[in-house]
Amino acid sequence: MISSRRRLVAAAALLVLEAVAFALFVTESVTGAIVAVGSTCLSVWVHVVLHECGHLVAAKLLRLPVVAVRVAPFTGRRNEVVVRPAPSATALPLRMVLFYLAGPVANLCAAAGLAVAGASTSTPMARLALLGAAVVAALLGVLNLVPWMSPRSDGRNLLRWLSTPTATGAGLRAAYYQEEISRTLRAINPPLGHPVGAGEDPRGALAAFQQRWSTGRAQSAADLVAEAERLAALARADTTDPVAAAAIGQALTVQFGLWYLHAAVVNGAPVDRREVLEIAELAQIAFRVQPHLLSARVAMSLAHLLNHRPEQARSLLVDVRPGVDPPDLCGVAFLLRAAAECQLGNHADADALVRAAGGGHPRLTEVVAAIRAADPAPPLFAVAPMART
Repeated sequence: MISSRRRLVAAAALLVLEAVAFALFVTESVTGAIVAVGSTCLSVWVHVVLHECGHLVAAKLLRLPVVAVRVAPFTGRRNEVVVRPAPSATALPLRMVLFYLAGPVANLCAAAGLAVAGASTSTPMARLALLGAAVVAALLGVLNLVPWMSPRSDGRNLLRWLSTPTATGAGLRAAYYQEEISRTLRAINPPLGHPVGAGEDPRGALAAFQQRWSTGRAQSAADLVAEAERLAALARADTTDPVAAAAIGQALTVQFGLWYLHAAVVNGAPVDRREVLEIAELAQIAFRVQPHLLSARVAMSLAHLLNHRPEQARSLLVDVRPGVDPPDLCGVAFLLRAAAECQLGNHADADALVRAAGGGHPRLTEVVAAIRAADPAPPLFAVAPMART
C-alpha cells in the first residue's frame, strides 16, 4: 500500500509535469516553460512568508502579544504566528477577526497585483510566471478561509470568533488556566528525561497522563477521566511504592482540584460532594507520606478549601519559602491561602498574599478575586439532594 506522503509527492510531480506541458504550449520554448513553472513553484514559499507577515503586521498594529513565529514551508511543520491576547482585552473578538483575516487578505492582494502585472506584460514567459504566481497566491488565500480545511485554519478560527465570541473567549481563559495548572504540576513532578508509556511503573503512567493532558493528545475528556481513575486506583493500591502513590495523589489533587475550584467560582457550577471527598482522599495519601513538602501541603490545603475548611487550608500554608521552594508552586500556595483568607473575611491579608504571589498566575488570581468579591462566599461543592421517602 502506498503511503499518503508518497501519494502526495506523486500528485505534486504529476501537477508539475502537466504545468510544464501547458507552459511549453504557451511559450513554445522548453527553457521558457521550465523557467515559468519553476518560478511559479518557488512563489509558493514567498506567498507563505507573505501570509504569515500579514498576520504578524496585523498583530503588531492591533497590539496582540506575539509569542511565536514559525515559517518553514515544505518541511511538514505548521507555519503560524501565535498570539497570546489577554481574555479581558478590549474588543478582543474584533481584533482576533482582523488578525485571522490579515494573512488571507495579504495573499489576495498579492494575487491581484500579480494578475495586473501579468496582464500588462507582452512576454509570454513572464506573463505565464506572473499569472501562475497570482493563481498560487489566490488559492492560498481562499483555501485558508475555508473553515473545514483544517481544525486550526484561519477560516475555522474566524468562524469561531464570529459565531460564538463568548464561548471562544471562555475557551481561551480555560486554556490559559490549564497552562498555569500544568506549570504547577511540572513544579510538583518534574518531567522525566525520556519518554514513558502508560503501561510502565506508576511514575511512568503518571508522566504519560500529564503529558497527554497538557498536549491534548487524548481522544476525549472521558478518556482522561478514565485514565485518572486508573491512576487513583494505583495510588490506593498497597503494592504501589508510597512515594509514587504520593506523587500520583498530589498531582491528581492539583489537576482536578484547581479545575473544581474554577468551575465552582467562575462558572457557578459546584462539584459533587463525592468528587470533593475523593480529592481529599488522594491529598491525604500524599500528605501522609510527605507532610513536610510544600507540594503535599498545597494539595491538602486545596482539598480543605474545596471542603469548606478555610482554617485548615490556611494553617498548612503559613510557612512558604519563596527562595527555596519552586516559584510556580509558591505562587499557587500564596493564592490558595489568599482564597482561604477571603473565605474567612480577612481581605487585607488576602490582598497582601496576592501581591506576594506576583503576576505569574493571572487566571488563578482572577478566581481568588471572584471569591473575594462574592457575598456570600460561593459554595464550592454541591450537596446531593436527599432521597424521597
